[in-house]
Amino acid sequence: MKTFSAPSTMTGLAWLHGWGLAADSLAGLAATFPGRPSVLLEAGYFGKPDLGLPDNPDGWIGIGHSLGFAALASLRQDWRGLIGLNAFAWFCRSADRPAGTDPAIVRAMLERLADDPADVLRRFRRRCGFAPGPIPALDGPGLERLTADLGLLLDLDIRPALDRLACPMLVLAADDDRIVGLKLTEHGFAGREAVTLARFADGGHALPATRSADCVAAVKEFLRARA
Repeated sequence: MKTFSAPSTMTGLAWLHGWGLAADSLAGLAATFPGRPSVLLEAGYFGKPDLGLPDNPDGWIGIGHSLGFAALASLRQDWRGLIGLNAFAWFCRSADRPAGTDPAIVRAMLERLADDPADVLRRFRRRCGFAPGPIPALDGPGLERLTADLGLLLDLDIRPALDRLACPMLVLAADDDRIVGLKLTEHGFAGREAVTLARFADGGHALPATRSADCVAAVKEFLRARA
C-alpha cells in the first residue's frame, strides 16, 4: 500500500486494481491528486496483499478497476462514494443474470491458468487493451489468489452489497470493452438512482491506461459535485 499524501481534512481516494494486474496499474491516476489522501490497495497477485485503509476523518471514496470495483463495494459500507472503471455488478451470465460472459470461458481460463499462468495473463491483458509488457513473476500464494479470484467470477453478484451502500456511484464504461460488454454494464446497474453511467466510444477494458486523462477528469468532476 502506498500513500501519496495524508492531510486529515479531505475525503481520501482508495484505488484498487483489477484481476491480473497490480497496484502500479493505477499509480499514474492516483498521482494526479497530490493534495488529497490517496492510497493504492493491493490484491496480492504479484506480492503481499494489502486492502487496509488508514483512518481518515472525512472518509474514503473507492475507485476500482474491473473486479477491483466489486471488491471495494463488498469491502465496507461507509464509502463516501464509489467509482468503477470498466466495472460490473456480476460477470458470468445465468438464469437471473441476463448478460455477461459464458461461464465455460472462465472455467477454461482456470484450467489454462494452472498450466501456464504467464500466457493466460498475457492474453488477458492484450484482450483488455493494455500495452504489451513483461508479466511479473508469480509465487505460489500469488497464483492461488489469482485462481481464487478468477473462480469468484463464476458466481459473483454484488447487487446485495450495492443495495446496502448509501453513497453516490459513477461507472465509466467503453463501448468496445471486450471483457465487460456494454449490455452487462447496463443490466448490472439498471434502476439504481445512485449510479451515474458514463460511456466512451473506445478505450477497451483498460480505461485507466487508454483513457487516463478522461478518467482523471471524471474523478475530479465527481469530487467537485460532492465537495
